[in-house]
Amino acid sequence: MKSLVLFLTCLLLTTSLFAQDKDYIANAAKLQKEIWDAPGDEFKSTTVPANLSAESAVILARAYHVEWTSANKFKLSALGMGFAFHAQKLIIFHERVKINDKAALEDFSTIEYQKKLDNSTSGFLGPHITNTKNTFIGAKIIKPGGKEVAVNTSEEVLVKNETKDKQGKLAIPNLQVGDVLDYYVANIDVSEDGQGVSFRDNENIFVLANEYPMLYYSIDFQFDKRVKTKYIYANNAPEFEENTDGDGNLLLSLKLHNVAKYQSHLWTSTYRQYPYIEIGSAYVKGAQNSDKMLAKENSMFEGHKKSYSETFNQMGSGSDNEIERGMKDFFGSRKNLKSASLDTIMKVLYDEWKFRTFCMYDGDELGDVNSLNYRTANSLFGTLNMSTMLTALDIDFDVLLVASRESNTLENSYNLRDFEALIRINGGDQPMYMSFNDPMTHFNEIPERFQGENVVVLHSRQGSTRYKFDESDDVLPVTPSDGNKLDEQVVVSLMPDNMQKLKIERTVKETGCLRHGDQKLLIPVQDVDNGYMEIVKGETLAKRLSRSKETKKKVQDFNAAFSKEHDEETKNFTSEIKARFDQEPKQLTNVKIINTALENSNPVFEYTANFVLDNLVKKAGGNYIIDAGKLTGDFISLDAKERKRTIDVYMPCARTFKYNVVINIPQGYAVKGMEEMNQNKSNKTGSFVSSAVLNGNKLTITATRVYTHNFEKAADWPLLVSLIDAASNFNSKKILLEKQN
Repeated sequence: MKSLVLFLTCLLLTTSLFAQDKDYIANAAKLQKEIWDAPGDEFKSTTVPANLSAESAVILARAYHVEWTSANKFKLSALGMGFAFHAQKLIIFHERVKINDKAALEDFSTIEYQKKLDNSTSGFLGPHITNTKNTFIGAKIIKPGGKEVAVNTSEEVLVKNETKDKQGKLAIPNLQVGDVLDYYVANIDVSEDGQGVSFRDNENIFVLANEYPMLYYSIDFQFDKRVKTKYIYANNAPEFEENTDGDGNLLLSLKLHNVAKYQSHLWTSTYRQYPYIEIGSAYVKGAQNSDKMLAKENSMFEGHKKSYSETFNQMGSGSDNEIERGMKDFFGSRKNLKSASLDTIMKVLYDEWKFRTFCMYDGDELGDVNSLNYRTANSLFGTLNMSTMLTALDIDFDVLLVASRESNTLENSYNLRDFEALIRINGGDQPMYMSFNDPMTHFNEIPERFQGENVVVLHSRQGSTRYKFDESDDVLPVTPSDGNKLDEQVVVSLMPDNMQKLKIERTVKETGCLRHGDQKLLIPVQDVDNGYMEIVKGETLAKRLSRSKETKKKVQDFNAAFSKEHDEETKNFTSEIKARFDQEPKQLTNVKIINTALENSNPVFEYTANFVLDNLVKKAGGNYIIDAGKLTGDFISLDAKERKRTIDVYMPCARTFKYNVVINIPQGYAVKGMEEMNQNKSNKTGSFVSSAVLNGNKLTITATRVYTHNFEKAADWPLLVSLIDAASNFNSKKILLEKQN
């Protein structure tokens, strides 16, 4: 009997899988016929206008089409019966592109996609709830003579091939420069949910600029009348043409011609500088596109701001018991806490928050310990949590709402994820800031993505039962260039046994925003954990883990994972050096972090390493040529297309780079060409100054780059170009070690 049940189960499973494959093949054929049998005139073109002939590629036509259909579907389970919202979404992305050079050929030579994803659920007593995504692709090549060659999509490679998760990669064989590639990627998504499908699962952003110039671009949506939509037009984006069909479904359409390409990827902010449309949809009972006009007016931020403000009262005014207990332990008593200075209390409070946020573990982190330094906090929640503590301590503070300069403006916020919050402490000699960011952020440090940005200030006036806010506007300060500084000391010696190899002794000091990336990469997670534990006099790792089940095993597992990650320190230093000098170091030794700079009382991150570099010395007879300019690492170099610019410049931050390179000249050699390394270029956007001085057998080369601001108007781009050129010119300089008779 057991064998019979097993046989029937296998038979049913096989039949089900066969049916699924059969449906997939049928849908693939149907879609291909619909997309290719009756193309619009735009998808028949194969020619590029003469003024675009020098472009790497030209998008002849692009179309994005979405159809939303919905229904209430009867569901029966052992627990009863009811209805679930059944939604099907068809998405078709169709593009025709002319390939003009090898770079574009490389870009379009493969198509990667999620072929199948099945997140359906079926409980023992509950109904089957469908949640599937199936992707279908098609591609054909149009040769210069007009011959069409269809790509066999069955020759895809499944880079992931699980029952419910299949990811595909299709190579486009015989695609050549001069060809036209016509391809599509179509999705059929089916979902069932008793509450409805969320906006978060159905958001789309259309930036109306492209990597390549685009002759024609169409975007079309068809929304079931029971599906609620909301959308914004940002940065003067054109608006959809709106209609309804006979069934009351919403139709949105946008047709564009001659869409420009991105001017540059260097120091830009896409969602500040190019028009875009953000649109989302969800099923909400009783809604008939009721938020459509509100969203069009770009006033969603007002609603989000109100919702966030009201959340403070839902949180209440009670403080975080864990952080409050940690504060008392640190100061020894509440009396000592009260008598401490405001900046001391705030710094300890902030460090306690970081310890509680980034040094508490539940076990899931064991799968990827290396990523722990890269975690970020939810700033909206962090601000709420900290506000309760500040209220309990009777500290005067403001809540600041801000959007990242790397993303949308506050006015174009589409949802709560589109802006963040931080706290400004009032009452001291100067305002102090708490940013709920990453493990490396200091108290009173504003992340560079917020500096110089407009903020909405919510000044807290808490009553007996409710928070009340006075609202105003302000601008966040910008850290000056000397507050974000890299100071690099490099001592160079030619290896006696092979003078084409350079022995490097390097020490790096970093402050401000320039330290964050290297801190995350180079400091072992265990050192971060121990560092914060010591800073706040916190509980040991074992005690922190004792609150969870299987404590002993978890402690062992975390210690083992931390130890393994610590052992990979050399690998991380290798990655950092390779990124700086564009080659992998050899004979890496003396790897050491001198100061972790985890908090602002000791803010300079400092590390050192010794290693050997190849490829920087060439032998010329009995002489040696050293690429001395590259001993500071590679600097930016502009190509011809980047030298002209009409969009503003969003720099990462105002910053200073200082390099001091000492080359030990071997006995019997004289230095030639060092005069070429002396440069001095400065203007209101910054400066580049370099020099080379010989003292005995030591050649000291110094180079300092300064970017004065974190933002420059497009009109001042030529001034920045002159500084970039000066640095790039220095980077190419060489010195000759001439053998003396």
